[in-house]
Amino acid sequence: MTRTAHTLVIDGLTIHRPSGDLLVRDATFTIGPAEVVLLVGPSGSGKSTIVKLLGGLLETGTGGWRVAGRLECGGAAVDLGAERSTVGGIVFQDHALFNDLSALENLRIAADHARHRPDAGLIADATALLGDIAPDKSVASCSGGQRQRLAIARTLLADRPVLLFDEPNSGLDVAMARRLGELIRDLCRTMGKPALIVAHHVKDLLPVADRVLLFDTRRRCLVEVPRDAEAIEAELLKLDGTAAHPARPQARRRSWPDAIGHRPRGYWFGRYMAEYFWELCVSPLMLVYMGAGALIMGFVSMWFGFHYNSFGGYLKSLLHDETLVGLGLVQGTVAVPLISSILFVARNNAIIAADIGNRVLSSQFQAMDNLRITARGYIVSAILVNMVIGSLMLLVLSLGMASWASMQTWHVQFPMQNFELWRSQFFRKLLPDGIHPAPSMMWVLLKVALSALLAGGAAIVIGGGRKESVLEINTAIARAIIVGVTLTLAVHAVISVLTL
Repeated sequence: MTRTAHTLVIDGLTIHRPSGDLLVRDATFTIGPAEVVLLVGPSGSGKSTIVKLLGGLLETGTGGWRVAGRLECGGAAVDLGAERSTVGGIVFQDHALFNDLSALENLRIAADHARHRPDAGLIADATALLGDIAPDKSVASCSGGQRQRLAIARTLLADRPVLLFDEPNSGLDVAMARRLGELIRDLCRTMGKPALIVAHHVKDLLPVADRVLLFDTRRRCLVEVPRDAEAIEAELLKLDGTAAHPARPQARRRSWPDAIGHRPRGYWFGRYMAEYFWELCVSPLMLVYMGAGALIMGFVSMWFGFHYNSFGGYLKSLLHDETLVGLGLVQGTVAVPLISSILFVARNNAIIAADIGNRVLSSQFQAMDNLRITARGYIVSAILVNMVIGSLMLLVLSLGMASWASMQTWHVQFPMQNFELWRSQFFRKLLPDGIHPAPSMMWVLLKVALSALLAGGAAIVIGGGRKESVLEINTAIARAIIVGVTLTLAVHAVISVLTL
């Protein structure tokens, strides 16, 4: 197989932070084919910013980072001040694996969204790293070393011209860090790709580096320094003045190249649709939760409707039929739809805010952007569609359960009456001909679906905000519940009043 070797050339790179502060001025550097370059500097100096820029993840423009300079790679030239770079495939520091997908699915989704379908040789190179990982293994059950290699394999399948590593040796012991460095070097030599490695602890990676660039925070520039650990540490000190080995490949349980296969983008939308349909609509706990709420509402409305009214006593029997009609109308058009929507939104907004917040905190959305996976096309759409579908589906379930509970409660109060009497009176306004719903039920469906859609959208926005800690995710969950329930109450109130 023929490999296309690329040289990365950066000329006149200048970056200003959103605050206006200068990060780097007029930086120029080149990384040749198969060359491994370390980028070192003090913590917080902005090394990862350069990786995000090359990977197309830096938010530029009004209110964002301001960038100037040119990039050339593989015959293509990019004006970094006006265009996004797409040359770099990023291996994130925290891996940013999609923990709701299996190991195989993490690779498949990257391959299916690559600009060009990965060939057999590229798939073989990527999956050669994964001999000890079963394709159906979950991300959570992988060791730290396995996750690291899975993240690298996924980035390889995106087939970007340049490999970018954001502190890949963070948290690794010396032996593991050296093994990782050797792996990166071997990949670059095999594939002819240049690599830029952001590193804070450099000693373990120096043996595999061809060159070292130092981020000089005093002069706001990048300078090449000798590949000498003591010299680099001395320079870093001046600027500051201002685990176990990865498992070796074992016998494969399944042929990874054959397992990658090909899935159309519609498959991935369906994959996320099915996942969120289960979580938001039909998980057993959800059905028990919604069913219990409906049973309680059916009992309460019927029991108190007949026992605690202004008539009571003798008149209770005389006004029985009209009371039953009224209870059926209120329960079917107001009470059960409202309670069902509140329970549905409160539970699901918590799940959505937690899920989206976790994806933000673990850089999964940035990984999706870098892999050309449209998050809105999959995750956001799947959530909103399932919120609407689930709200209507569970409304029908709730109405059925509440009606059954009402019927049993009525029978306890009027044991001598026939169930047919209850059916004919309770549903008189809801099913005028005994089969087809009354036109007013369309408004019920509208307010339930609209409240679920607006609440789900609010949870996505709240969960998708900037997250720096788990505490911020927890805060987002609480906000999503409050905002979602408030929107639900408002929608039901407005539509109920307008349709009286």
